[in-house]
Amino acid sequence: MSNFLQDLSTHYNMFTRSQKIIADYLSENLNDIAFCTLEELAEKIDVSTTTIIRFSRALGYTGYSEMQKDIQSNIQTKVGLPERLSSQKFYPDNTLLSDSFQNDIHNIQHTMATQNNEDLQAVIHLISNAPNVYILGMRSSFSISYYLASRLSEIRENVRLIQSVGMLYPEEIVSAKEGDVCIAYLFPRYSKLSTTILSWLKNEGVKIILFTSQNYSAVQGYGDIILPCSIASLTYKNSYAAPLSLSNYLITAITQKNFDESQRLLKKTESILNQGFYLGL
Repeated sequence: MSNFLQDLSTHYNMFTRSQKIIADYLSENLNDIAFCTLEELAEKIDVSTTTIIRFSRALGYTGYSEMQKDIQSNIQTKVGLPERLSSQKFYPDNTLLSDSFQNDIHNIQHTMATQNNEDLQAVIHLISNAPNVYILGMRSSFSISYYLASRLSEIRENVRLIQSVGMLYPEEIVSAKEGDVCIAYLFPRYSKLSTTILSWLKNEGVKIILFTSQNYSAVQGYGDIILPCSIASLTYKNSYAAPLSLSNYLITAITQKNFDESQRLLKKTESILNQGFYLGL
């Protein structure tokens, strides 16, 4: 949010009278307008929709929608869940299912379009060759980190999920050393414990692969390779459809790169599961 407000201040003297009115309103009401339509915002400020579009372009955005998404992204790092819920837009029951699916489809497509192939190949190489792979995700992100750990441990050895159960995380990471890799999921609002762990690991020479949001300037220093993901949601919590899809890609790519090793470990895993793990139906 501070970057957006700083841009307003930097451009303020160059704004027209109408644009200054918009800037003044946004400075005081960012939380309220983060989910307003263009028409709703124009009505609130009592200016034309064209004026707001010109204002957003004066700030370097392609239009109102891009400016609004930037405001939403910044707010996610600052605003608590009750405030997010209060500002949530309500969708008609007859379109909610479609709207929700289309939102996740857009997130996946946008995430796919913003990936750097060189970074992805570097990630695959690091994960394939690291002596140990640590996987980190706190609170909501833990679900994705658990998923990746369960899949990755089936096709390579020495995968360690950082769970921090009973605050045991110092012991979970104390053996990490240079050459190891940590795959971390870090999304707004950023977990202080996660950043503490990542800082320590990085100081030990561990390479950090960071799944984070598209607007990652605040946490860029914690990762050696950044994998930006679109996490826009219709509701008060982030959508993790895109980082999950990107995780699935990495699992598939690593399986293909290390096919013989993957097959060997899967056979060992299957021999354990065949001891009566599944119902004989």
